[in-house]
Amino acid sequence: MGRKYFLGIDVGGTFTKAALVNENGRLLVKQQISSKNFSDKAFFAHQIRSIFSSLVKIQKIRSSDVKAIGIGLPGPVDSKRGVVLSLTNIKKWDNFALVSYLKDFFSMPLFIENDANCMTLAESRLGAARGASFALCLTLGTGVGAGLILNNEIYRGPYFLGGEIGHIPMALEGPRCECGGVACLERYVGNQALVWKLKTVFRRRISLEEASVLAKNGDTRAIKVWRQAGESIGLAVSSVVNTLNPEVIVIGGGVSLAGDVLWRSIRSTVKKHTMRFLKKRIKIKKAVCGNDAGVLGAALLAKEKVTS
Repeated sequence: MGRKYFLGIDVGGTFTKAALVNENGRLLVKQQISSKNFSDKAFFAHQIRSIFSSLVKIQKIRSSDVKAIGIGLPGPVDSKRGVVLSLTNIKKWDNFALVSYLKDFFSMPLFIENDANCMTLAESRLGAARGASFALCLTLGTGVGAGLILNNEIYRGPYFLGGEIGHIPMALEGPRCECGGVACLERYVGNQALVWKLKTVFRRRISLEEASVLAKNGDTRAIKVWRQAGESIGLAVSSVVNTLNPEVIVIGGGVSLAGDVLWRSIRSTVKKHTMRFLKKRIKIKKAVCGNDAGVLGAALLAKEKVTS
């Protein structure tokens, strides 16, 4: 028998990544393309077909050696029926039967999943949550993506919105969120929210990277912003810890690179607000799969679907 390969695709609002992964979860080769014009479904399909052919050629394998394809998408999806429920950054995809559509372009099985769930799967199988049967993974970026591993499986919920920690409300009243809620965690610690807060504090536009450097150098204003962000994240995480009792919390994404001030604040807040029995047992770790988490998780999804 020949070796088996799996294609992982991570569709983003700006860029889309694709990678070939082997049976052991090792990423072999990857490419990135623009997501521009993906609202044209035929264009998207041809682009994915093109990048598939390119990766197969680079790896010097046959198309038939790729046993399945996993696609991570930035929005809620019905993974059972292969239907995209909605995407904020790619128009005209609401209730789009993506898997059925792509069957005309690919002969192997295809599976779709929310991108945060793909990240969670990568960290669960290969990363910081490896070995844990119950885990919460967050990615802090433009929004707050999150996923849950319960009894070693992705928890999706009956309406495929399980694990949306970014939309835990932090107050009775507050800024409205695109999800339809009010005072969601995302509206306090997402990129845009933090940039806006920094601009208010410093009275000029300041990047998150600059704010991180300032905090490391002792700037009290930057330290306060990151400390408050950590408190918000920690409070939301505490709610999940007390409700679902995960073994490990994994946090990644650009915001997570802010430094020790943020991490100390997250850890101290979680310790403060979790039940006494859990305080010393819960582990909070940095994500280790980095920018490859999405494509890795998508490929692992495909592998597990066809080999389980």
